[in-house]
Amino acid sequence: MKLHNAQATKRGEIPAEEIEEWLRRHPDFFQQHLDLLEILKLPHPCGEAVSLISRQIELLREKNRRLQQQLSDILHVARDNDILLRRYHRLTLALQDASCLDDALASLRWLLQDCFQADFVAVRLIQPIIDSPIGDLCVAEDSPQLPYFWQILEIGQPECGKPERELARFLFGAQAHEVQSHALVPLQHAGLTGILAIGSRDPKRFEAGMGSLFLSQMSEMVAARFVSLLPERVRG
Repeated sequence: MKLHNAQATKRGEIPAEEIEEWLRRHPDFFQQHLDLLEILKLPHPCGEAVSLISRQIELLREKNRRLQQQLSDILHVARDNDILLRRYHRLTLALQDASCLDDALASLRWLLQDCFQADFVAVRLIQPIIDSPIGDLCVAEDSPQLPYFWQILEIGQPECGKPERELARFLFGAQAHEVQSHALVPLQHAGLTGILAIGSRDPKRFEAGMGSLFLSQMSEMVAARFVSLLPERVRG
């Protein structure tokens, strides 16, 4: 680099590094010499030479397109969040209006299918064991699925992905073959433990590693409401 500078100085030229450094210290130089912008040329990706001002306009337009896309993405996420919040509000009100656990289970199933486009919904209670007209509501102590459910409850986070066939049959019965993805949501509150299973025909609806904040918040609300509707004699 020093040799290059020496050769440039010998030829009476100003080294490029010094020009660059000087322009960085005087970024308003071209405002006083606008005519230079018309004669300066920069290489274009297509192989043509363009004036500096044309190149700057092109770069600004490209930057503007990127910003517009970012803004569009942000607005899209905001609209989705607003819709999700409204649906969550409807679900909360419906569970609050339920007068018994059976009504709450029916409202939960209906709203998840109607508002959240869930294809299949199942609830399985592990504790407490209660009498209910819903025959498959409680998980028997000798159920082969019980250790897996306890594992999910211990982790305390929803699990999403493609269900195993035996597990799908246990949760969704005769419709198990239609379930291509599901979310297993732990229900835990004041002595109540269980699993909320949401199934979908879409294999990409519930994928491993997807965000689960909403599912976690919903599980807390649902479990708390279920506890409040349990008979006094079985509450923890």
